[in-house]
Amino acid sequence: MAQLLRTSRMTMIAHRRVHASVWSLLVDVAHLGKLRISGMVVGVAYIGYVMAPGMSFALNGAVAATLAGIALSCVGAGMFNQVMERDVDAQMPRTADRPVAAGRISPRVGLVLAAACTVGGLVILLSLTNVLTAGLTALTIASYALLYTPLKRITSLSTLIGAIPGALPPVLGYAAAAGAIDARAATMFAILFFWQLPHFFAIAWIYEDQYSHARVPMLPVVDDATGRRTFRQILVTTIALLVAATLPTVIGMAGMLYLVGSTLAGLAFLAFAGALFIKRTRAHARAVFFASLVYVPVIYALMAIDKQ
Repeated sequence: MAQLLRTSRMTMIAHRRVHASVWSLLVDVAHLGKLRISGMVVGVAYIGYVMAPGMSFALNGAVAATLAGIALSCVGAGMFNQVMERDVDAQMPRTADRPVAAGRISPRVGLVLAAACTVGGLVILLSLTNVLTAGLTALTIASYALLYTPLKRITSLSTLIGAIPGALPPVLGYAAAAGAIDARAATMFAILFFWQLPHFFAIAWIYEDQYSHARVPMLPVVDDATGRRTFRQILVTTIALLVAATLPTVIGMAGMLYLVGSTLAGLAFLAFAGALFIKRTRAHARAVFFASLVYVPVIYALMAIDKQ
């Protein structure tokens, strides 16, 4: 009887360890795919779809296929990025616990997962949406993984270059719905492009010491000790964002509700950027970062609600 109890207990312990290992692996795969960023990408892609002429918030098979294809492709791009940056990530406390950098997932497995997600996403888009959307998605992945990621180690301009693929998700959604790109798609691109600059410059300032240690030439790393260029760029690009955010009303894709709401949100964001320009502290940089996280969903939600 005692032997039977011991055997049963050991079996239960073994099962728990297996379950814990499987769960840990799933969590690592989720982190490898940068699911939080991918979720935001899917959200703005959906708004892009909704903003196409004749479209609404209704969910159907075409919307599901579009978002699934974009989501898988985005996850694949994030995986490629982590595999390529594993040595840099390992040198920074902010990223050292990422699965590949920490050695919990091997680079080979990471590449296989990245390729599988990317190919799967592109196949879905090519077969269930249109060639334009699949082509733009492939361009987004290629420019992110093959252009932005390696340039990050070379020049501070990588942030500007990386903002191009980063601004394409609403265009992907729009292209899937409309089958074309026009001024509406370009406007949504412009807003997200300019939004990324103060967002990522603020992050780079907050973690300037870590980027410097890893020898990644982000703008605050190559800037002087006062951060003069960094804070000026944050202020200027936030002003550019405020101007770009008026375009949906100017071209007739959104109404006055959007214009008033986006202007108020933009002025609030600008106030945080202005405070950072004056105070120049990490606390104020964090405030800009968190303000940027609030700004995007507010702007795109208002745009969709007040669609013309």
